[in-house]
Amino acid sequence: MCAIKLIILDVDGVLTDGSIIYGGGDLEIKTFNVQDGFGITMAQHAGLKFGILTGRVSDTVARRVKELHFDYYESGHFYKRDALMGIISDAKLTKDSVLYMGDDILDLVCQPYVGLFVAPENAGKRVKSSADWVTKAQGGQGAVREMIDGLLEAQGVLKENEDYFIGAKGLEQKNENICG
Repeated sequence: MCAIKLIILDVDGVLTDGSIIYGGGDLEIKTFNVQDGFGITMAQHAGLKFGILTGRVSDTVARRVKELHFDYYESGHFYKRDALMGIISDAKLTKDSVLYMGDDILDLVCQPYVGLFVAPENAGKRVKSSADWVTKAQGGQGAVREMIDGLLEAQGVLKENEDYFIGAKGLEQKNENICG
């Protein structure tokens, strides 16, 4: 896990619980977990980059991407392999530096091209059995935060990041990754 520098997330079923509420006109409502969002902010502070790779096109997701300052955003990709490869190439990384988190069959195509494939608890049976890591939390209910906390802990920077955000003294600069 020390090699991970880029985290790419699916949206529906990972950042959300997979529900979509339609209102009048083009109104689409999704709920996002604020602890997931803050986990992303902590990981960005630790130097990790983030991307979204989703099959749907959604103004709601575009807003969340902007709020959380994602580095990469690819939407409308039912077949995700080419978009994934484009992100990895643009980031100038190797597969071992990339973590992908997805919950459904369409995400499995990404597994051979990343170093670590993570699934939330609510993922489909085949996805969970193929994953390198299955979170205890479900998508939209802290799964992304659980994954980020585990990754930052493995990289030796979780406590330092938590201390930074609670205002502990002496942590005005970015953390050094113990992984090198």
